[in-house]
Amino acid sequence: MQTLEAIAKRKSTRDFDPDKAIPEEIVDTIVKAGCQAPIGGNDRKSLHLTVCRNKEILNEINQSTAAAMKMEPRDFFYGAPAVIIVSASEKQMAPGIECANAACVIENMLIAATDAGVDNIYLWGGVQALAKNADLCAKMGIPEGFKPVSAAALGYSKSGSSEARELSVSLAVNYI
Repeated sequence: MQTLEAIAKRKSTRDFDPDKAIPEEIVDTIVKAGCQAPIGGNDRKSLHLTVCRNKEILNEINQSTAAAMKMEPRDFFYGAPAVIIVSASEKQMAPGIECANAACVIENMLIAATDAGVDNIYLWGGVQALAKNADLCAKMGIPEGFKPVSAAALGYSKSGSSEARELSVSLAVNYI
């Protein structure tokens, strides 16, 4: 698949088949794509990736997130069998750069996932609640001094993958 074709085909999936696992070599390729993302200041030690395929831990994150958000329990990962959490060091070179860096990493992973035929979604809200649960972060092996910023949920849609759309300008743009 060509890069622009993968970009045009990528869409957010909210109906993953929790029982259809992604082959490990594909997950590894997706992680490698994320590691090639541009990082502000080229400070690659400021980010950490946690690949979670453990359903019990994902369920624990869901319960913790629902409690923190004072909501009824739900699946914040939409049944995805794999979630890659991007955490950032609390020591950053500029305010907010951790969000930009995590977004670059995740975008690379989402495009690589689409290229490999893996459906995906960018996650932010529930991850913010996870960041406040130090015990769960430690249980997941997130290094001390790092906080989850955002995540990519990966899997295969129950309703099938999307067809490529035509690339178009859908945001406000001006040319000077």
